[in-house]
Amino acid sequence: RGRLLAAHINHGLRGEASDADEAWLHEQCRDLGVPLRTERADAAAAADEQGDGLEAAARTVRYELLARIAERTGCRFVATAHTKDDVVETVLFRFLRGSGLRGLAGIPRRRILSPSVTLVRPLLDCARTEVLAYLASIGQPYRHDATNDELRFARNRIRGELLPYLRENFNPDVDGAIARTAAWADETQATLDAMAGELLASCRRLQSDASARSPPQRGFLLATGPLGGHPPLLVAEALRQAWREANLPEQAMSRHWWVELTRFALSGKSPPLNLPADLRATKPTPLLLLVAPARRPS
Repeated sequence: RGRLLAAHINHGLRGEASDADEAWLHEQCRDLGVPLRTERADAAAAADEQGDGLEAAARTVRYELLARIAERTGCRFVATAHTKDDVVETVLFRFLRGSGLRGLAGIPRRRILSPSVTLVRPLLDCARTEVLAYLASIGQPYRHDATNDELRFARNRIRGELLPYLRENFNPDVDGAIARTAAWADETQATLDAMAGELLASCRRLQSDASARSPPQRGFLLATGPLGGHPPLLVAEALRQAWREANLPEQAMSRHWWVELTRFALSGKSPPLNLPADLRATKPTPLLLLVAPARRPS
């Protein structure tokens, strides 16, 4: 129960085709009696500014604008139509790039977009063929993004070349096998996150009790005593949570850097550790870890 609104982000990447999609959607929403909010974004400019690929930049801008629309209209949830096929393609794409457990967990069912808006994905158990069959059964036309067929994008090659090859030559149900692996990874990662959260909370309690130091404006300060005796993987996850809560840039933090930061946190007082994004880890005392911007000489 509640209000339903449609939202559309026109990235302008396909010229007249992008505008035709938007016009078609206006007509559909008018016929269905569903209010529509649209925004335009320059994904190419965002990619240049952020240094990311075009797909990544478009995704970032899209969710920012969707969250903004939801906040302006008083919507608590943004629902997207990702399907089980998207999970399979994402997991395979990340596996080929050497992703860890978090990446193999696939696409989360829900994610916080802002303090007042949550992203939900209610169709993750549905295959794309099921969605298309349903649309056909009710006579509902739909639009197809032609860029999804362009093989210059790695994800499209996975969808159009690799997965058909795996289905034909290795396992007809390779999609189901990958989806099951993602479900196991998601459940394991959720358990690890909960354990890491408890460990991080104990570090913060001890830091608050034992030190008058306050966290930096950009970064975090932790007591490292509670980290001792725990597996390095759990320590790394606790540090990752602290990093994310401090809203520090994570893109350049590869597995190498998480291993280095974990070793540094578990060591005694050591020389500073320079990290990506102009950040530095220091040990003000042997039992305190400070991660903050590196101080430049005046």
